[in-house]
Amino acid sequence: MNQNNLRLFSIRLSLILLSFIFLFVSCGQIHFLKPQKEETNSNSILQIEGSAEKRSRYEFTGKEIVIATDHPLASQAGINIWKKGGNVVDVFVAASFAISVLRPHSTGLLGGGFAVINIDEGKTRKAFDFRERASEKVNAKLYVDEKGVPIKDKTIHGPFSAGVPGMIPGLLYIHKKYGKLSLADVTEPALDICSKGFSVYSDLAKSIESNWNYMNPEMIQIFGKEGRPLRTGEILIQNDVSQLLKRMVQNGEAEIRTGESAVRIAEYYSKYDQFISLEDLKKYKVKESEPIQGVAFGKKVITMPPPSSGVHLITIMRVLKELMDKKSFPEGQVGEIMRLTESMRVGFRDRAKLGGDPEFTKIDVNNLLSIPYAKDEAEEIERKVVSGAWTYNDSNLKKESYNTTHISVMDFLGNGVSSTQSINGSLGAKIVVPGTGLILNNTMDDFAVAPGIPNIYGLVGSEANSIQAGKTPLSSMSPMIFLDEFGKSEIIIGAPGGSQIPTTILNTLYYYKVKGLSLYESASYPRLHHQFMPDVLFVEPEAKPTFPESTLTFYKVQYMRHRAKVFVVAREGKDLIGVSDPRGEGIPLGY
Repeated sequence: MNQNNLRLFSIRLSLILLSFIFLFVSCGQIHFLKPQKEETNSNSILQIEGSAEKRSRYEFTGKEIVIATDHPLASQAGINIWKKGGNVVDVFVAASFAISVLRPHSTGLLGGGFAVINIDEGKTRKAFDFRERASEKVNAKLYVDEKGVPIKDKTIHGPFSAGVPGMIPGLLYIHKKYGKLSLADVTEPALDICSKGFSVYSDLAKSIESNWNYMNPEMIQIFGKEGRPLRTGEILIQNDVSQLLKRMVQNGEAEIRTGESAVRIAEYYSKYDQFISLEDLKKYKVKESEPIQGVAFGKKVITMPPPSSGVHLITIMRVLKELMDKKSFPEGQVGEIMRLTESMRVGFRDRAKLGGDPEFTKIDVNNLLSIPYAKDEAEEIERKVVSGAWTYNDSNLKKESYNTTHISVMDFLGNGVSSTQSINGSLGAKIVVPGTGLILNNTMDDFAVAPGIPNIYGLVGSEANSIQAGKTPLSSMSPMIFLDEFGKSEIIIGAPGGSQIPTTILNTLYYYKVKGLSLYESASYPRLHHQFMPDVLFVEPEAKPTFPESTLTFYKVQYMRHRAKVFVVAREGKDLIGVSDPRGEGIPLGY
């Protein structure tokens, strides 16, 4: 074959291949095929500022195990436990205790959380709810005045902002049932950090300074020096917490139910009408259940049941899939933004109207996860697009602090844990219980104090999430595990960041599974966020130069740094890829 004929043959072959590609696209099938990973020019991919330079710190590739957390020492604690012979549950529990003392403004042992596990190579899948709950003494009238108007900051600061803590019971329960090493082994890293101290980093220093005037004397003594807040680079030592951990190793769960720590909490609340009592601490129950299952991005996914927002995140992803098959949307970036935004709007609308504790309110999870529901919502959105019937209200998106934390861990056998933990707002209630060194949570703000009144994250709830004794509040936390065809873990993902948790997970998965970017590029891609109310589309600043705002006149757009951070581990062939969000301070580590 001469050179001209060879060139002609190549052109014809290219045209045939392009025809096949066009056929797949026109049938709406290409979206959820596994994208081919290609070498990409980092300069051509939209990324948050500084992410390219940080990549070697925030991305890790391992073979045996990888963990992604919000602090280097927490990741190291997990890896050390693995090297001792622990399993993924031991690794998760050790990292959880460590992060509780390393990020006291985000989480803590008087907080709570959710965890989803997939172990025994896919044979054991469980969901654990160890969130804070309303005490038996709680009364919704406590938080409103005689006119029914919420009392300013009462759910945010002070003793009445706290729920009954579940962190210690939860971690101990999961470890006892599914861990391998001793409790002394998995708490040793946290105990060492408490005793020796660690260097205060910028994020923590800012939180201490901004909350200084709300702190009680015991908290000021721990987080202060010479009568002023600790500064970046100074050492934080937590002696009372180290003593509590030692007692916990000896006494187990009894320490937080009837032991010295429990007694100290009850003594503190004796001055506040026993708002949290010894009986509350004794009766606290960790809820173990089957995770809810759905399909997203062509994979089976498991996540927390309500009051987590996992079900609403799956709804968002299913509606997005349906919208990607619609041909009535504008082409290119404008259509892509509309699909993502309107999917988010549906999920957050359902969350606001339906979300709450399933023991107190009916939540039709099966309907929310169904294909007909997603198709109906997608068709309704399509009618709005075709008719041009767009409206928005003129309200502002509230600022939200970095808080909460997440741990993702996976081993080479596909065993994994995804857990999100919190004390709610930054430094919780700003109160240290005397003699414990532990900060009270301010989780009462996660309830809907009054209909139509937003919480500190701008989220509005309904009667389904009203304050009632013994109730668990609705949460944005949505720990998730994606499974391969054998039921083993393929992606472990989750995020802290209040209302932006579900959309952080969505954005990352969309760019990874649909657009074919690497895991790190997907985590670093500028994000979109919409939470139904307020009706505002949040866009990260790096997207502004190319964002088609003038075309999207039916959206109110605000440019603001995304406050949520994703922590994710994915299995790619024989490699485990871990990413800790470059918007934060944590790093992934592995072995």
